[in-house]
Amino acid sequence: MRIERLSIQVLCHATEDEEKVMRAVENVVGIEMMDKMKISSNSLKGYYGDPILMIKFETSDPETPMQIVRRIFSKLSEYEKIDVIQNCLERGKHGGKLYIRLDKQAAYNDVLRLSNKDSIRIEAVIRGEVEKLANNLINKT
Repeated sequence: MRIERLSIQVLCHATEDEEKVMRAVENVVGIEMMDKMKISSNSLKGYYGDPILMIKFETSDPETPMQIVRRIFSKLSEYEKIDVIQNCLERGKHGGKLYIRLDKQAAYNDVLRLSNKDSIRIEAVIRGEVEKLANNLINKT
């Protein structure tokens, strides 16, 4: 079992400082992992025509995705870890995707907690048995 690929997506609204948004993501993945991420961005328009920058971080390096997910799990509460794993297990037993949405404002302050509003969206592509990955993440954090 392994995490084959990891992508992170975050929106930077016109009212936000791009450097602070980048700092929030850096706090999620770790400063040492930022160099291993491919970063791209797209300019979008919001509902009222306001500019929004969508920033995407990706890595397919064989070691980096698991290191980042372990880092995230080490900072989540026990309840949040179980919530993420249960959602993943509901989607499939043999591979699939692990989705994590983190509070962007809290991440800026180096606190990781789950959130569905204006979040840092993480998608990890899993190969192998999801239950083994779940046990690995919960028992090694």
